[in-house]
Amino acid sequence: MASAASTLIRMLMRDAKKEIHYSIRGYIVGMIPEPVRKIVGLILLIIGVVALLRVYPGMLFSGLTDQMFVITFFVGMFSFAFGIILLRHKG
Repeated sequence: MASAASTLIRMLMRDAKKEIHYSIRGYIVGMIPEPVRKIVGLILLIIGVVALLRVYPGMLFSGLTDQMFVITFFVGMFSFAFGIILLRHKG
């Protein structure tokens, strides 16, 4: 009986985490008006691609420091990912 109860608790916790994750993302995306959502998504996607294309040659040729590499990489990844989220959101 103990294993069935623990399995049920794990399943409920996993579902609760999914609901929290989707509700936070939905709330953030919902703050952007629908007509502007695709434009903002495209702008973020372009900024992310440009930042990520700048990281590798910057490390090779112009000597980006480690801190600048990390900052540029994370800004590029966040911008790229959030742009994809905004473009794929139905709602």
